[in-house]
Amino acid sequence: MNRLRIFTLFFLVIGFAYADNTPIQSSQKNMVGLWDRFEISITNNKQYANPYTNVTLNATFTAPDGQTIQTWGFYDGDRTWKLRFMPDQIGHWEYKVTFSDNSKHIEGIFECVESDISGMISQDEHNPIWFGFKGGKRVLIRSFHIGDRFFAQNWPEKQRKAFLDWAENQGYNMLSIASHYLNRDAKNRGRGWQTPDLWPLNAVEWRKMETILNDLAQRRIMVFPFAGFFGRLSDFPVDPNEQELYIRYALARLGPYWNVLFNVGGPEPNLRDKEYLTPAEVNRLGTLIQQLDINHHLLSVHNPTGDDRYRDESWTSYGILQGPKTTDRAKLNRILRKNHHPTKPLFAQETLWGGNTFGHPKYTNEDIRKNAIVIIMSAAALNFGDMEGSSSTGFSGNLTLSDRHQEWHDTVHQVWDFFETIPFYRMIPRQDLIDHGYCLAEEGQRYLIYIENPKPITIQGIDNQYNIEWIRANNLSERITAQSINDEVRLTPPDQKSDWFLYLTKKQ
Repeated sequence: MNRLRIFTLFFLVIGFAYADNTPIQSSQKNMVGLWDRFEISITNNKQYANPYTNVTLNATFTAPDGQTIQTWGFYDGDRTWKLRFMPDQIGHWEYKVTFSDNSKHIEGIFECVESDISGMISQDEHNPIWFGFKGGKRVLIRSFHIGDRFFAQNWPEKQRKAFLDWAENQGYNMLSIASHYLNRDAKNRGRGWQTPDLWPLNAVEWRKMETILNDLAQRRIMVFPFAGFFGRLSDFPVDPNEQELYIRYALARLGPYWNVLFNVGGPEPNLRDKEYLTPAEVNRLGTLIQQLDINHHLLSVHNPTGDDRYRDESWTSYGILQGPKTTDRAKLNRILRKNHHPTKPLFAQETLWGGNTFGHPKYTNEDIRKNAIVIIMSAAALNFGDMEGSSSTGFSGNLTLSDRHQEWHDTVHQVWDFFETIPFYRMIPRQDLIDHGYCLAEEGQRYLIYIENPKPITIQGIDNQYNIEWIRANNLSERITAQSINDEVRLTPPDQKSDWFLYLTKKQ
């Protein structure tokens, strides 16, 4: 099945009297795709003063291997509760559902079958400095930052579709979306855009967001929520009890989505002189989200320019870095590597935003190409931007296709395409092995070296047991095979007319 979205099979026989506590079992054996969403809808006619807070829909799932998983559902309006779950094992699943006031009990089964979903976005299971999918499949993140209008009702659906069709054809597999969970109600940001108002809890507003999120999932596009759960200048709960209610509700609805990253808050909760969450609050909220998330989504927080103060916190499972914003590529590489935890992927979120004047230099197309290369050579995931000032301006802000700098997008697309030809996911940065340039290595097997300044390079630990290929970095179709390595293990680029890749692979 090409796009297995079998939601119509999920609905059980419902609507029985709330006073009847006899377990009801579905007679239909539902099928759900691996990493897709199982969902049931349950009517409860009992009257509650506040159905969001007065009762909880609790569930226990039993996996094919016998493991049990505790989770909960959410109120979806009109006396209807829903339960969602993302199965991660092929085979027979069982579930039991009950309301916390014992007003109703349900039991059921479903069969998890293969699907074309690669898995939940996570760390690479074999080399966790890279992003990957749960289940072991690989991914090279190709992310694009967009502004505040994406989820807005007053942005015409025709324009949204045209943008998404372009983004999909351009090869983007992730969108960094400014106003996602919460609207950034600020001038020249989210103000005026009718994005879903998710707090106080209102199921109607959440469904508006999910309609668009479902389209992204079907297009196999992942999402980074720039503002996160607790966004700057947005309407979010400040009371700790309400914060937990909000988090639990968000996880019940969005936790079973394979294509979302989690972010405590942004932009820059700890921005100097403009802090809206203290570091203690960020740590408390991050720890709470981690503890409540049964799906173990990647979780981090948006950092201001500089080092990642949360790099080594136990609740973070990936890093988010703003900068360095520079055309000094040695500095770019050094700071990215310094902030890259050895067992967590790194998202270079605000590190190459063309046209952004908030600390970014004026990038030429050549700078965009070379910076994109060095970011990936630093084992970081690139989030590109196309702006005319702030993050909410230019093409990233208005998403009007005629305003894009197509040559920029084509340039980063070509860089990503090249790295897709290399088993990058097996490699780690190894600057210690070379005397200049940038190196990714699977030591003893393969080495990819980017030489921005074309001069002879010395490589440690290499001998004549390696195939040698030179690849012209500004014309990736031009490849030159070298014959041998001299006694000093020193290699010279074919000419000094451009930058080069040097690719060494162990002879079989």
